[in-house]
Formats: sequence, structure tokens, C-alpha cells
Amino acid sequence: MKRLSLLILGLAIIFSSCNSISDKPVSEKLSTDELSKAIKSDTMFTSFYENIRKSVDEMDDIKKAKFNDVTYSRLFDYYKFLRDTTHWKPLSEKWEKEWEKDFGIYSTKADSTINYWKKYLADNSLDKYVKVELANISKEYYDYIGELKEVNLGFRMTPLQGAVQQIRFDYGYKAKIHGDDNYYDKHRCIETDPLNSSRIGYWEVEYSDKDKFAGKNVESFLRDYNVYIEVIEIRKDGVNMSTADFAVPEEVTKCLEVEKEYPALFDSYKDDVIKNLIKKDYIGKWEYNSKKAEELQEKEDKLCYDFLKELYK
Repeated sequence: MKRLSLLILGLAIIFSSCNSISDKPVSEKLSTDELSKAIKSDTMFTSFYENIRKSVDEMDDIKKAKFNDVTYSRLFDYYKFLRDTTHWKPLSEKWEKEWEKDFGIYSTKADSTINYWKKYLADNSLDKYVKVELANISKEYYDYIGELKEVNLGFRMTPLQGAVQQIRFDYGYKAKIHGDDNYYDKHRCIETDPLNSSRIGYWEVEYSDKDKFAGKNVESFLRDYNVYIEVIEIRKDGVNMSTADFAVPEEVTKCLEVEKEYPALFDSYKDDVIKNLIKKDYIGKWEYNSKKAEELQEKEDKLCYDFLKELYK
């Protein structure tokens, strides 16, 4: 019995010496010596400590007391569990197959819905009645200092199926490189004089944008900027026709807006199409995987799970 007790004691000493991660609550900062030992024990501790330290320091005392049992050792083990790709990768592959079986068909149905509205918009586009294109950039300068005073954009408007009594169109532009706006800023133009043949109309550029046109002609501007033009409303043969009359679902409109410019966002907007137009209880692939992962993360250590949710919410 005495030998057994000594063996157990010896093993305990060995294991405790191997574990250099402190059992202090994470609400308390580690000393330089404690931090050094932890990093030498496991280099992952460096990124772990950096990730939590500032956020923990900003927690109020009540929350720190609530999670006082969350120690460095305990949370670090949980941190490594979350980052263990050998554990999560096969699970992610398994969940993806489950999602494909239960929900994959709705992605195809969404594509069909979006394509239907694409065709509808193409068939009813007002562009088939009037063609609008940027044709000229007119500039005016101050006589006494030579500084750019005013910029007017000339748009050529060409009727394609007979005379048009009135036209309203939107235009916008975005730099091809470093264009960081989500969408084109839209500027509205209205031509109330009847359009019987092709002609150019001029509209002044907003003061805040005029410098974008300094030193540029149409060719160089189109080289550096993507230009958006859409005919919004026309009056033809005494009848008003407007894109506002198109009953395109809002979710589809957003999908079409991001499809070309921001393809990485397309799937998330397509999920909205499915949820609102096809299947209300639909769950997207990313959401499905996240829920499955969170269930296991909570089961592994609920206190650490709750602590991290509180820390980063």
C-alpha cells in the first residue's frame, strides 16, 4: 500500500510538472514568469493569450465573478479543442452531406426563380425603347485661377422604337480599382422634351464628385470607371412605363445587384430568396454547420462556451 501511495504521488508530481499552464482565473493577469512557462509549454498559448487578454480586461467585475471558474488551463484546453482541425474537418464534411441531402435542392430552385426574374426584366426592360450612353464630359473653369468650376456629363439618348415623350434614367460610376462603395451611387436625370431622334443632354455633376473628372475625357473615364446607366421611366404614345411597376421581389433585386460586383455575397442573398419565397424553414449551409458545431462546443464545456460568447458578443 505504501509503494502504491508513493507511485501515485510520483505520477501526480510528474503530470503537474508537465502542465505549465496556470490554474489562475483568466480575469487575473499572468505574471511574466507564469506567461513565459506557459508559452514554453505550448507555443499556441501566445495567440491564445493575445486573443483574450484585452477583452477580458474590459469585462465588468460582475461578469468576471460569474466566470471565476474559467481558468487559463481550462480555457486553453477548450481553445485547442476549437482549433483542432483533425476533429472538426470530418464533422464539417459529414454536416455538408447532411445539408445537401435535406436542403441542397432548394439552391437549384432559387437559381430557377432568379433566372425567371432575370428573363422577366430583360423582356420588359425600358432599354429596348431608349438607348442611353455617356457621350461627352464638359468642363468649365474659373477664369482668374484656372480651377475646375463645374462638370457636366453629356448623355446621348437614342429612341429605338419611335418617338418618346419623356425619359427618366439613373446613372452612377465606380472606380475599377479601389472602388470601395457597396453599390453605385445613383444620380437621377429627367428629360421632358420629346425625343424624336438621337441627341445629347447635359446634367451637372455633384460638387463633391467633380474632381473625379479632372483631366479626363469620355475614353479615359470609361477606362478607369465602371459606369451604370438604367432607364427608369418613359412616356411613350401617351402611356407611362416605369420599372417601379415591375413586381420583382426585393430579395431577387438584391441578388441581381450583387451577382456581378460582389459574387462572394451572392450565396447569402440567395439564402434570403429561399427563406422568403420558397421554403420558410430553410437553413443555409453555413448556418447549418454553425449550429451543429455550437451544439458540440457547448456540450464539451458549457462554462467556457458561455464565457467566450459573453466575451465576444
